[in-house]
Amino acid sequence: MCRTDRSSLRWSLTLLVLILLTACSSSPSKKLNLKPQLPQTNQQLFQLPDEQVPSLSQLTSLTPIQVQEIEVFVSQPDIRKLPKNKQVFEYLSKKLVNFNYEGVNYTASEAMDNAGGNCMSLALLTFAVAKQLGVKSAFQVMHTEPMLLEVTENIAVTSDHVRTYLYEESNEVQSATTLFFNRDYVILDYFPGRYDRTGKVINEQQFFAMFYRNLAADSLLAGNFDLAYQLLEKGLSYDELYAPLINMMAIIHRRKGDEDTAERIYQYGLDVTDSKISLLSNYYFLLSKQGNTLAAEEIKKQLLQLEDSNPYDWYLIGKSAMKNGDFKSAEVYFNKFLNNTPYYHQAYFDLAKAQYAMGREVLAKSSIKLALEYAELPQSQKQYLAKLNWLEQM
Repeated sequence: MCRTDRSSLRWSLTLLVLILLTACSSSPSKKLNLKPQLPQTNQQLFQLPDEQVPSLSQLTSLTPIQVQEIEVFVSQPDIRKLPKNKQVFEYLSKKLVNFNYEGVNYTASEAMDNAGGNCMSLALLTFAVAKQLGVKSAFQVMHTEPMLLEVTENIAVTSDHVRTYLYEESNEVQSATTLFFNRDYVILDYFPGRYDRTGKVINEQQFFAMFYRNLAADSLLAGNFDLAYQLLEKGLSYDELYAPLINMMAIIHRRKGDEDTAERIYQYGLDVTDSKISLLSNYYFLLSKQGNTLAAEEIKKQLLQLEDSNPYDWYLIGKSAMKNGDFKSAEVYFNKFLNNTPYYHQAYFDLAKAQYAMGREVLAKSSIKLALEYAELPQSQKQYLAKLNWLEQM
């Protein structure tokens, strides 16, 4: 379940629904800038699973044989003279020549043994090899064109990825914006796409949170909420501000029937993270399900007005709005997406369907023409051309 033409993949769970941001009251005489605390989760809802949650050491450790292989490689005269980060690059470049790209979340040692795995497994393997050679790693989130990998019960599994920076150690205190200033570094980006957009640089802790989210997503799709809960708890221990983990934690509480805890978790996520699209969408679903129409509509207004640096969530929410017959909102969401990502032909086709459903045939024809213009595969071009010919006869 991993895209075969993309770089380091991770699972992204987006339950296509929405939320409400509640304001905290404060004394008029003074303002307290207290960091919100992650709400207490309802552990009683979940049973400790038979499977053990893997530790970080288990995820990143290499076998003695693998370590020996690395040491033999870097002891070669032409490799030994290179900086350590470039030694890692050279080793992995040769090791991964015949890598089999699979949609599996392998540990680092499993990925090396199987010469396969998904993109996040590759990033984990890169981290493990770098650690073995004393090289520091950082990661950059890459926003990729959306690929729906699986949709079940309103859960959409999509792909995106990170690329890995290997850099020299330094005693200076560095921020994310100055991390690579005046440093020698190399970049490993597996299967990059031509339309990839760079996102923020994240540290190792945030990357580990992402990987535990991958594992939790596997469990959630398998219906194992108990194991998913344990994996989400583990991920949040590395980064309790990571929006996808917060979102998924709220989802499994709602699925278990504890809507009050789910709502508190959504509100916490909106307070602490800048990535609000999926949180708002999911919270909207919860409020609508509860029959809280007024609050749901207020959240919907926030969502329609929101802007975000990663446009791809708009596409998924637009698909959800289409499914629910909300064509007006779907048109807004698709246009938000296409304003930032004008090359994604499928979104033009979806936009045309929303426009046609609202009786806007002229706009629908224009959107299909754009879909046809950007489509590259003959099958897509044939589909769009057939739709355009049909509309031209209307």
